[in-house]
Amino acid sequence: MDYKGERWQLLRARVLRRDGYRCRDSARYSPVPVPATTVHHVWPAEEFPGWAWCSWNLISLSQEAHNAMHDRKTGKLTERGLAWQRRVPPPQDAPDPFG
Repeated sequence: MDYKGERWQLLRARVLRRDGYRCRDSARYSPVPVPATTVHHVWPAEEFPGWAWCSWNLISLSQEAHNAMHDRKTGKLTERGLAWQRRVPPPQDAPDPFG
């Protein structure tokens, strides 16, 4: 996935705007709004390429919250990242996740 490309930058901006530029994960735990700087694939683009460009699969996060979603040594989702997958199931009409 080209995170520097124009298509991703436009989608990223749309998702940040949709979420009010606030971290959705932090909003669950803190009454104080935390600015979002990152857009996260709930269902990782590397594992589910057919969902890489779906806005339902994207959430705005702070860098700290985004780091908490991934085990940086293994690249796997942490329990926090897996919890988001339970909260954001694919829609019934979602495209084939494997492209």
